[in-house]
Amino acid sequence: MIVCMTMWVPQLPASDQPAYLAIADAIGDAIRLGHLRPGDQLPTHRLLADLLGVNVSTVSRAYREAARRRYLGGEVGRGTYVLGVASEAALFALHQKPLGGVIDLSANIPPVAASDPDLETALRRLDSGAVARLLHYPGAGDTLVHLDAVSRWVKRRSVEAGPEDLLVCAGAQHAMDTAISLFPDAEEIACESLVYPGLKAAARHWKRRLHALAMDGDGILPSAFEGACRAGIRLAVFSPTLHNPTTVTMGLDRRRTLMAIARKWDVLVIEEDVYGLLREDAPPALAALAPERVVYLTGLSKTVAPGLRLGYLAFPPGQRARMRDAEHHTSWYVSPLAMALATRWMEDGTAWRRLLAQRKELAARHRIAREHLGDLAWRGEPHCPHLWLTLPPGGSAAFTQAAAAAGVVVVPAGVFASGRQNPDGVRISLGAATDRAALADALSRLASLGGRP
Repeated sequence: MIVCMTMWVPQLPASDQPAYLAIADAIGDAIRLGHLRPGDQLPTHRLLADLLGVNVSTVSRAYREAARRRYLGGEVGRGTYVLGVASEAALFALHQKPLGGVIDLSANIPPVAASDPDLETALRRLDSGAVARLLHYPGAGDTLVHLDAVSRWVKRRSVEAGPEDLLVCAGAQHAMDTAISLFPDAEEIACESLVYPGLKAAARHWKRRLHALAMDGDGILPSAFEGACRAGIRLAVFSPTLHNPTTVTMGLDRRRTLMAIARKWDVLVIEEDVYGLLREDAPPALAALAPERVVYLTGLSKTVAPGLRLGYLAFPPGQRARMRDAEHHTSWYVSPLAMALATRWMEDGTAWRRLLAQRKELAARHRIAREHLGDLAWRGEPHCPHLWLTLPPGGSAAFTQAAAAAGVVVVPAGVFASGRQNPDGVRISLGAATDRAALADALSRLASLGGRP
């Protein structure tokens, strides 16, 4: 693959900050805004030094600082190129500094109430004799009881998986990282052309390439998937329900078509389904349609409580040996307290009641979006935690900057891009606003910008 150099030159502000730090900061800002994308090659040290009028050593130091922050990588003979980590890191780093009047709609989190009586009640009811045990390492018996409850939970998505088929992880991101690690021969992974940042991070961690698949309004195009299979792809990651970031829910016919292609080419699919239960009428999970070749991935953070860091993998029978290899390793990351709480909530109905409350709140916030987004071209579903604002090619970076100037933080398409040919737009997270009034204010500000860069 030929990588072309990006003629990117930062505009350095006048300040007392050392020039090398200003350049490193500018690199991070450019990645977050989509001006620099994963794989872009930066100017050589000497060329950028000449363009900026600084010493070569200053640029070298700036690139080293950017590499330390994991914005950039370098290889002898290839040059300095964008890793893309900064865009994902910035998505969460936004919450680490006071924004002073800015309404942050960047992190895709469910709405959270100021108090949580369910948690208070559950902690009060813990048996005093069992409390101390919850601060020890997780026991095999406790894990089995928990997975039995999880088995019944995933049946709500028509996924048939017994405790022996399930692996518990410390959140859905840990589950994705684990799933990818278990298939070391899959050097390239097929996925949507826009993916949630955690998948990009996991692929980079395990040194896997992402093969971007074109999408339409019904999800991944079958022709794109078949083409990837013909080219040798044998592992794919799909998010067919309330896709992050585009909100697309794949129809049943499209799901069946893709699974038929997967069977034809003997491709294994990891189905990321963390939002699957939020949509009331969601089609069956891919794992229900092709249980022999889908590793099903879900969790509780997006539906029950964001701090309940529990994720699950359901393995088809032919992959159980891989699961057993990971069981001991992954269980050490899981909090016994979180596991006990989740078990109780799944068994007594609290988890489902909380999920229904999420649906209700997200539906209310979706109505606010319809009222306040004016003529902006956007898509979303009543129980989806985010919206997707479509923009003309190249428009997301400018819109994101204009939104920031208006006091609203949104996320441009470049953060989600798994390849170079992808739809342009921005993601707006409805759950991130502290309350409905703040959301209405933020969306009104965005509507005032119009749909053009």
